[in-house]
Amino acid sequence: MTAVKPAEELLVIDNDFGGDPDGLVALAHILLCCDPGATVLVTTSPLDPGLAGAAGVDPTTTASRGLHLAERLVQLLGLKDVRVILGAEAPGTTTGQVSAAARTIVETSARFERTTVLCGGPLTNVAAALRLDLSLADRAALVWVGGTRTEPGRGEYNSDTDAGAAGEVLASGMALERIPYEEYTQMTVAVDAVKNELAAASPVGSWLAERLLDVPPFVELGTTLTLGDSVLVPFVPGAPMPGRRTAPRTADDHQIDSVGLWDDLIRRLVVQG
Repeated sequence: MTAVKPAEELLVIDNDFGGDPDGLVALAHILLCCDPGATVLVTTSPLDPGLAGAAGVDPTTTASRGLHLAERLVQLLGLKDVRVILGAEAPGTTTGQVSAAARTIVETSARFERTTVLCGGPLTNVAAALRLDLSLADRAALVWVGGTRTEPGRGEYNSDTDAGAAGEVLASGMALERIPYEEYTQMTVAVDAVKNELAAASPVGSWLAERLLDVPPFVELGTTLTLGDSVLVPFVPGAPMPGRRTAPRTADDHQIDSVGLWDDLIRRLVVQG
């Protein structure tokens, strides 16, 4: 039997990194907030096939696309111990979604007392991990960017892309903090700030700015961008952050501090160099 490491925590960052680049911005910010000795897994989930096709992306390899982008970001950050694991290439709840990501989440979390999963995409990989080991629900806590305030399981991209997986996870009893559409869309930033502040902060900031400004043909770049997945950053274990809740509130009121989060990201990128 593998010994559990007492009082230590595994952090899993799961997202569809091959889609909206706000996931990459959130990933960079989360990794910059982690303690140097933290154990971190990054897992990649699929895009909605229809959306992938509209963006000119092969809908059968979106998790692989996300893997390459996440690996590149980890490399730019100079992190040697962060593993990026390929997840399912399609949404759903069949045996085909039991990927390397799901297996690695289960195997690695078994060695830790606590596991925190920060998910900014569909719950495909999390549901697959629970099908492998339902006891994961007892030792892990999930923070999920998904659903809507009025209809928790419907009407929003992350929940609708894999409704079956979302249903399985919500029924599992896993501890859950859910940040719905009405909240995560408050996390906005001016396009000028992306061009002038993020791009100038560091080489990593410049790379992230290029990703954010490279919009697909069906998107018209306006004056602001939504960085919805950045609402996960205040939930990094042990990291005091702008927007971090200091007392229990309802899951529908996280008091998102978009200005504080953006300023913190820029500061960390400048320091990182």
